[in-house]
Amino acid sequence: MPKLLCHSDTSPCPLAHALDIIGDRWTLLIVRDLLLRNLHEYKELLNSFEGISTNILTDRLRRLVQTGLVKSVPHPESKTRKLYYLTPSGKALVHVMLEIVKWSSEHVGSAKIPPEIAAQLENDPGEFVRKVLEKLERWEAEHLA
Repeated sequence: MPKLLCHSDTSPCPLAHALDIIGDRWTLLIVRDLLLRNLHEYKELLNSFEGISTNILTDRLRRLVQTGLVKSVPHPESKTRKLYYLTPSGKALVHVMLEIVKWSSEHVGSAKIPPEIAAQLENDPGEFVRKVLEKLERWEAEHLA
Protein backbone atom coordinates (compact mmCIF):
# COMPACT_ATOMS: atom_id res chain seq x y z
CA MET A 1 0.00 0.00 0.00
CA PRO A 2 1.46 3.41 -0.92
CA LYS A 3 2.25 5.80 1.91
CA LEU A 4 -0.24 8.62 2.21
CA LEU A 5 1.19 12.12 2.12
CA CYS A 6 0.89 13.68 5.56
CA HIS A 7 0.82 17.39 6.26
CA SER A 8 3.55 16.76 8.79
CA ASP A 9 5.80 15.70 5.90
CA THR A 10 5.57 19.16 4.35
CA SER A 11 4.45 21.63 7.03
CA PRO A 12 5.45 22.57 10.57
CA CYS A 13 1.92 23.91 11.21
CA PRO A 14 0.37 22.38 14.38
CA LEU A 15 -3.11 22.46 12.82
CA ALA A 16 -1.85 20.51 9.81
CA HIS A 17 -0.27 17.94 12.11
CA ALA A 18 -3.51 17.60 14.11
CA LEU A 19 -5.50 17.14 10.91
CA ASP A 20 -3.27 14.21 9.99
CA ILE A 21 -4.61 12.47 13.09
CA ILE A 22 -8.19 13.71 13.55
CA GLY A 23 -9.04 15.39 10.25
CA ASP A 24 -10.92 12.66 8.41
CA ARG A 25 -14.68 12.17 8.35
CA TRP A 26 -14.84 9.42 11.01
CA THR A 27 -12.17 9.85 13.67
CA LEU A 28 -13.84 12.51 15.82
CA LEU A 29 -17.16 10.68 15.57
CA ILE A 30 -15.50 7.57 17.03
CA VAL A 31 -13.92 9.71 19.76
CA ARG A 32 -17.36 11.26 20.40
CA ASP A 33 -18.87 7.82 20.86
CA LEU A 34 -16.11 6.75 23.26
CA LEU A 35 -16.29 10.05 25.13
CA LEU A 36 -19.97 10.91 25.27
CA ARG A 37 -22.03 7.87 24.31
CA ASN A 38 -20.32 5.23 26.47
CA LEU A 39 -19.63 2.96 23.49
CA HIS A 40 -16.53 0.86 24.02
CA GLU A 41 -16.91 -2.23 21.85
CA TYR A 42 -16.38 -2.60 18.11
CA LYS A 43 -19.97 -3.72 17.52
CA GLU A 44 -21.35 -0.78 19.52
CA LEU A 45 -19.23 1.68 17.53
CA LEU A 46 -20.27 -0.01 14.28
CA ASN A 47 -23.95 0.52 15.13
CA SER A 48 -23.54 4.22 15.91
CA PHE A 49 -25.71 6.92 14.29
CA GLU A 50 -23.72 7.60 11.15
CA GLY A 51 -23.37 4.04 9.84
CA ILE A 52 -19.62 3.61 9.48
CA SER A 53 -18.51 0.62 7.40
CA THR A 54 -16.57 -2.23 9.00
CA ASN A 55 -13.37 -1.62 7.05
CA ILE A 56 -13.33 2.10 7.88
CA LEU A 57 -14.05 1.49 11.57
CA THR A 58 -11.28 -1.12 11.75
CA ASP A 59 -8.85 1.26 10.07
CA ARG A 60 -9.75 4.28 12.23
CA LEU A 61 -9.53 2.30 15.46
CA ARG A 62 -6.11 1.03 14.38
CA ARG A 63 -4.99 4.59 13.63
CA LEU A 64 -6.37 5.90 16.92
CA VAL A 65 -4.42 3.23 18.78
CA GLN A 66 -1.25 3.93 16.75
CA THR A 67 -1.45 7.66 17.46
CA GLY A 68 -1.99 7.11 21.18
CA LEU A 69 -5.50 8.55 21.43
CA VAL A 70 -7.13 5.18 22.16
CA LYS A 71 -6.06 1.95 23.82
CA SER A 72 -7.70 -1.44 23.80
CA VAL A 73 -7.84 -4.36 26.21
CA PRO A 74 -9.28 -7.84 25.79
CA HIS A 75 -12.95 -8.03 26.67
CA PRO A 76 -13.42 -9.87 30.00
CA GLU A 77 -16.19 -12.04 28.51
CA SER A 78 -14.50 -12.98 25.22
CA LYS A 79 -10.89 -13.14 24.08
CA THR A 80 -11.96 -12.35 20.52
CA ARG A 81 -13.51 -9.00 21.52
CA LYS A 82 -11.85 -5.81 22.74
CA LEU A 83 -12.82 -2.85 24.86
CA TYR A 84 -11.64 0.50 23.48
CA TYR A 85 -11.04 3.51 25.69
CA LEU A 86 -9.54 6.97 25.43
CA THR A 87 -6.06 7.80 26.68
CA PRO A 88 -5.41 11.15 28.37
CA SER A 89 -4.56 12.56 24.90
CA GLY A 90 -7.86 11.28 23.57
CA LYS A 91 -9.80 12.69 26.50
CA ALA A 92 -8.15 16.09 25.97
CA LEU A 93 -10.04 16.31 22.67
CA VAL A 94 -13.24 17.00 24.65
CA HIS A 95 -12.41 20.72 24.66
CA VAL A 96 -11.72 20.79 20.91
CA MET A 97 -14.89 18.85 20.20
CA LEU A 98 -17.06 21.17 22.29
CA GLU A 99 -15.76 24.17 20.38
CA ILE A 100 -16.50 22.42 17.08
CA VAL A 101 -20.00 21.58 18.34
CA LYS A 102 -20.62 25.22 19.34
CA TRP A 103 -19.31 26.50 16.02
CA SER A 104 -21.43 24.01 14.06
CA SER A 105 -24.54 24.84 16.07
CA GLU A 106 -24.07 28.55 15.37
CA HIS A 107 -22.99 28.38 11.72
CA VAL A 108 -24.43 25.19 10.20
CA GLY A 109 -28.20 25.46 9.93
CA SER A 110 -29.02 21.76 10.18
CA ALA A 111 -26.73 21.04 13.16
CA LYS A 112 -28.48 20.93 16.51
CA ILE A 113 -27.11 20.27 19.98
CA PRO A 114 -29.47 18.02 21.95
CA PRO A 115 -31.40 20.30 24.36
CA GLU A 116 -30.12 18.63 27.55
CA ILE A 117 -26.51 19.06 26.41
CA ALA A 118 -27.12 22.59 25.14
CA ALA A 119 -28.47 23.61 28.55
CA GLN A 120 -25.46 22.15 30.34
CA LEU A 121 -23.03 23.85 27.96
CA GLU A 122 -24.85 27.16 28.33
CA ASN A 123 -24.86 27.06 32.14
CA ASP A 124 -21.39 25.71 32.87
CA PRO A 125 -19.25 24.14 30.14
CA GLY A 126 -16.50 23.34 32.64
CA GLU A 127 -18.95 21.36 34.75
CA PHE A 128 -20.12 19.49 31.64
CA VAL A 129 -16.53 18.49 30.85
CA ARG A 130 -15.91 17.47 34.46
CA LYS A 131 -18.99 15.21 34.44
CA VAL A 132 -18.01 13.62 31.13
CA LEU A 133 -14.51 12.87 32.39
CA GLU A 134 -15.80 11.55 35.73
CA LYS A 135 -18.14 9.20 33.88
CA LEU A 136 -15.19 7.89 31.87
CA GLU A 137 -13.17 7.41 35.06
CA ARG A 138 -16.00 5.36 36.58
CA TRP A 139 -16.18 3.19 33.44
CA GLU A 140 -12.40 2.71 33.52
CA ALA A 141 -12.44 1.78 37.22
CA GLU A 142 -15.10 -0.82 36.52
CA HIS A 143 -13.69 -2.29 33.30
CA LEU A 144 -9.93 -1.74 33.40
CA ALA A 145 -9.11 -2.45 37.03
